[in-house]
Amino acid sequence: MKKISVKKVCMVLGLAFLITMFSYCLAPWAGAQLVLKAGHNTAADYPHARILLHFADKVGEYSQGKLKIQVYHNETLGHERALFEGLRLGTVDIAKTISSVPGNWVTELGIFDLPYLFKDLDHQLSVLNGPIGKDLSQKLEDSGVKILWWGEQGTRNFYTSKVQINKPSDMKGLKIRVMESPIMVDTINALGAAATPMPYGEIYTSIKQGIIDGAENAPDALYVSKQYEVAKYYALTEHFRTPVIFMMSMITWKKLTPENQGYILKAAADASEWGKTLYSKEAAGYLKKLKDAGEIVTTPDMEPFRQAVEPVYAKYGAKFGLDRIKSIRGK
Repeated sequence: MKKISVKKVCMVLGLAFLITMFSYCLAPWAGAQLVLKAGHNTAADYPHARILLHFADKVGEYSQGKLKIQVYHNETLGHERALFEGLRLGTVDIAKTISSVPGNWVTELGIFDLPYLFKDLDHQLSVLNGPIGKDLSQKLEDSGVKILWWGEQGTRNFYTSKVQINKPSDMKGLKIRVMESPIMVDTINALGAAATPMPYGEIYTSIKQGIIDGAENAPDALYVSKQYEVAKYYALTEHFRTPVIFMMSMITWKKLTPENQGYILKAAADASEWGKTLYSKEAAGYLKKLKDAGEIVTTPDMEPFRQAVEPVYAKYGAKFGLDRIKSIRGK
């Protein structure tokens, strides 16, 4: 029997080790699961979070586990502006933000901050999923972020502590808290109130102490924050209907194989349809909870409010495109 030298044994073992390590290094490119990070700013049971989770489930299902979307809730990956910046840099793969955030990079997206731009949810969705939405999607993609699908987040309405709002003249002189948005400030002022920007967390105490007379937001925000305890009147004026956008970094997108891109798009279409009216249904439930809690809810005629904010369109029309605004509003 021939003796096997120690040198040969070492060579064989060394070769086996190199082959093993080479195979391990190739694993991520040869069928191993690819994990993508998706971030948003709300709790896991919030409508937008549930839609993202549905999207993640469908990506896993369609890819048979080859792709995994790990969803991070409650600003774990950053607030909305930071999330969008992460998309552009490729440090965040997928995120949801209000359309106002990317509007800081693609000016035309700011059009959706305008008051009474849409008649109702059906009108909004038809615009977002039609030629105008596709055109704006391309503009955003050119800036480094791909829109996977659009979503709704209900309407903003006025709530006040002492005065019931039924017409614009009822708002005269009222101090109404608004977000730090020039369009929102101009809209509230056009309605006769005194727009008062302040952090969201200060609203409850400020109404209670009489620093402001009220604020504006969707039913879920009013109920969850318990601000109805200090503002007993809620007027369904529906003055803002700003959409949200579910997006992917183009840096991430370009790294995906055509097969994986197909899974993403298929799951996105599914999530868009599944969550199309989820927020509105949730808002209706919160509106009932508000009424049950004693909130006085009114439904004013919106036409006088629409007419009162026309100066806002005169100021911002050229910035966002008069033809585009006319196309959306139909006038």
